[in-house]
Amino acid sequence: MSRYKFQIKPIGLLLFTVFSAFLFVSNVVAQRQGKLIENLDIQGNRRLTDEEILKHIKTRPGERLNEKQLQADLLSLLKLSLFYTTHTKVLTEVGMRGGVNVIFQVYELPLIVELKFDGLRYVAKEELLAELRERKAEVATNSPYQPEKMQKARQVIVEYLVKKRGFVDSKVDVTDEQVSATTLIVSFIIDELPNDEEEDCCEKLKVHRTSH
Repeated sequence: MSRYKFQIKPIGLLLFTVFSAFLFVSNVVAQRQGKLIENLDIQGNRRLTDEEILKHIKTRPGERLNEKQLQADLLSLLKLSLFYTTHTKVLTEVGMRGGVNVIFQVYELPLIVELKFDGLRYVAKEELLAELRERKAEVATNSPYQPEKMQKARQVIVEYLVKKRGFVDSKVDVTDEQVSATTLIVSFIIDELPNDEEEDCCEKLKVHRTSH
């Protein structure tokens, strides 16, 4: 299990990693620009098939190597939000007949198979899910795990507890537990931390509910 400290600005990170990837592509491809593409290979995919990935790539064997098209293809894959931006890249190597082989190396984001809200005492899980939907920060099972989305969801939960429920000292953390190489469980660890007056009120409310 690992604990994330969300200090990354996702938009800036994506732009930086894409720019770095483009520089990498440019430096390597410049020497092979215009050569015949002998083979195109997809590597690293586990859940997604080659065919599903190729739908988003225009480069094809039998064409001439085009640096701009490779860059566009890489960006197209990264925009899917299905792959780690820092690991997914495109490579070229010398082909057997003097042309080039193109390799798209992808690193898939794991799928969330279970979503937990631990530590809730006075706020219902359904309240938080509704707030996340309303704020367009919904996190769902069977969706790719994206650290930037976890950051946004965490912030929305904190704001809801503080501003709408009055738990001014609330704390929210996010952990993940790997289930398999391609799946994980995400847990929001929540401590509402109400002050004494709020806690007394909440306890009375709980007693009132249980007595009916």
